[in-house]
Amino acid sequence: MFVNTSITLSILIPCYNWDVYQLVDSLHSLCANNPRLKQFEIICAEDGSTFTFNNKKITTFSNTKYRILKNNIGRSRIRNLMAREAKYIWLLFIDCDSKITSKSFINKYISCAINHKKNNNKTVNKHLYYGSTIYPNRAPDDKQTLHWKYGKEIESKLKHINFSSHHFLIQKILFKNYNIKFDESIKSYGYEDVFFIINNQIKAIYIKNPAFHTGLKNSSKFIKDTESALQNLILNQKSIYQLDNKIKIIRISKLISSLFMTNIVTYFFLIFKKKITRNLISKSPSLFLFQFYKLGFFLLEKKRNLSKES
Repeated sequence: MFVNTSITLSILIPCYNWDVYQLVDSLHSLCANNPRLKQFEIICAEDGSTFTFNNKKITTFSNTKYRILKNNIGRSRIRNLMAREAKYIWLLFIDCDSKITSKSFINKYISCAINHKKNNNKTVNKHLYYGSTIYPNRAPDDKQTLHWKYGKEIESKLKHINFSSHHFLIQKILFKNYNIKFDESIKSYGYEDVFFIINNQIKAIYIKNPAFHTGLKNSSKFIKDTESALQNLILNQKSIYQLDNKIKIIRISKLISSLFMTNIVTYFFLIFKKKITRNLISKSPSLFLFQFYKLGFFLLEKKRNLSKES
């Protein structure tokens, strides 16, 4: 059976207050002379950015589009919008704060698409393919140490079992004909990518294909975004089927509840919150204390939500 050894590809880069020129330059170089790409496009959409650097310069590249949204519509809605506007069969989403260091980055995703076609010739399977996220060997700035340390020591090491939307490949037909989409009711930061694969029953397949995460946040911002993500988790916990089995902090919180220790943990969290925060924003943050902070915050917010409901 003959299998086409070339594909068409739309590279989609949602952008928010980030200089995306170098990323587009790298991706365009990998695509422009690739014999396995029949056609390609690169689309960058500014999601209500307040500063766009010189990103408009990317329009000097062939097959590249740049658009500016006046208002920020959020991480879910911007991806759905870009999926609808993309022209080609395969969609490669990649975060704007990424750096490509491997010359085989695009080729590895092309291989996934070709093998997917070979193995699923007459069916449309709800699969996506995602690669690893890696971090620099040292924190660029002391104020970014918490994000860097968490990303390098925890997130990157668990990427093979925990999907994140940093960069991933998916078929456009899933968005177009199968009503697959990111949940646009989620406006704030966090877990929208996990909800995406659970809600749509997508099989996320990990491949060894790294890209650097260069957009490290300062520690205070990273803590705030973590809190936002945990609040999203609490708000969606009841409505998403089998979420308990997918998220570790939910399983731990249930164990603590079964042992009647919720009040004890939240008590110590409130007592030591300021001291823990001082450690987390220092240049030597403890990941153990960060995990305790997350757990304490999660349990406390759950208690508050339950009080509001009653």
